[in-house]
Amino acid sequence: MRLFWTQLARFQAPVDQISTSGDIGKALVVEFKELSFHLRSVLEGSTEDTAQIRKLTVQRDDVISRIRMLPGFSRFLLPPLFSDLQNAAQDGPVIIVNASQYSCDALIVLSAHDPVHLRLDIARAEVSEWSTKWQSITKDAGSSDDRFERNKIVGILRDLWQHIVAPIVKALREFIPPGSRIWWCPTAEFTLLPLHAAGSYVRNGDNLSHFYVSSYTTTLAALIRARQQVPLDVSTPHFVAIGQASPDTEKGLPRVGAELRDVARRVAPILSFTSLADSDATVKQALDAISRHQWLHLACHGLPDRENPFDSSFAMYDGPLTITDIIRLQRPHLQIPEFAFLSACHTTVGHVSSPDEAIHLAAAMQFSGFRSVIGSMWSVDDAVVGQIVSAFYKNMFDRSGRLDCTRAAVALHKAVKKLRKQIPIEQLIVFIHIGV
Repeated sequence: MRLFWTQLARFQAPVDQISTSGDIGKALVVEFKELSFHLRSVLEGSTEDTAQIRKLTVQRDDVISRIRMLPGFSRFLLPPLFSDLQNAAQDGPVIIVNASQYSCDALIVLSAHDPVHLRLDIARAEVSEWSTKWQSITKDAGSSDDRFERNKIVGILRDLWQHIVAPIVKALREFIPPGSRIWWCPTAEFTLLPLHAAGSYVRNGDNLSHFYVSSYTTTLAALIRARQQVPLDVSTPHFVAIGQASPDTEKGLPRVGAELRDVARRVAPILSFTSLADSDATVKQALDAISRHQWLHLACHGLPDRENPFDSSFAMYDGPLTITDIIRLQRPHLQIPEFAFLSACHTTVGHVSSPDEAIHLAAAMQFSGFRSVIGSMWSVDDAVVGQIVSAFYKNMFDRSGRLDCTRAAVALHKAVKKLRKQIPIEQLIVFIHIGV
């Protein structure tokens, strides 16, 4: 995933500032955008015209070289320096965890200190075993008719705490106080494990949530981009809630309507609010609404495609809304999408056999511009998700009564804390926060 999104992001590089370099800058921006559009079209096409790809790439590289000659743009589209990447930790440490055949390690990136390296006392085979076991346990999650194997769930969460998260928390306590935000950046098999939910789960014991508020990021650069995408349009933002309870090919979701009404009850008095449901929630209308609204709540079936991840989709009234559809979205100039709550199944996890290259629905939302995203790691239970959603939005308003996308991680943290004795543990920890 990291490689794919990094490469695709090169076609959406911010170039508006280059236009301030005078007529030469403006001309280069036009040339760069045209070549990027043509190259992207060829790359996304069903046929691979290698000669055309080579020609367009050479032409685009020449424009990039000329842009780098402009004052202040010498590193345009070059990999960032580490000093730049440290900015990802400006609001809290970023913890990169990695598993390889040689060792398992954590690297804590801090904004004002050198990175802290921790060698984890665990082998990759154990992480892989936990990951496989976790996927098996959560395979049938989200159905109220299934009895969940709670002891197995807690057993893995305890292993994650003892061998991975507790040593990291011990190191973090030297740099940040309790209650601070942290960002997880998992790689390899770690991407499939709920690090945010690790804990001892015993009376008077320690859980990660007792110490810090967890978020996730796919890369340091993705988090930096999300922070830099501050909305330039000062007009009132618009909120759209899209719900599909009766898709053509999937079982019904009887509580979607109530979920949308609850979101409307909390949000409509504050923001311009639009709701699309049932026959109005078509692929075309959903895409149009997503492209025009800065805030999104999406309640429907999430359908991961293990073999063709670009076909992973949300089930709409007339068919699938796919990752490909999402990443091709075009937005009005200066409009920055802020927040998306994906109240659907499997929106943050890709293929179990290649987790580090997974392409999933939440990542597509983030790539399309949303600065903050709530998504699920496994199946969501239609019977209880409404409780999480309601508690979440209750905490999304600041003291002035405004919605703030940077409050999403804390709002989710508070919702989980409030409901910890009311809903099954696998549903309590299913949602994660990605972004700012």
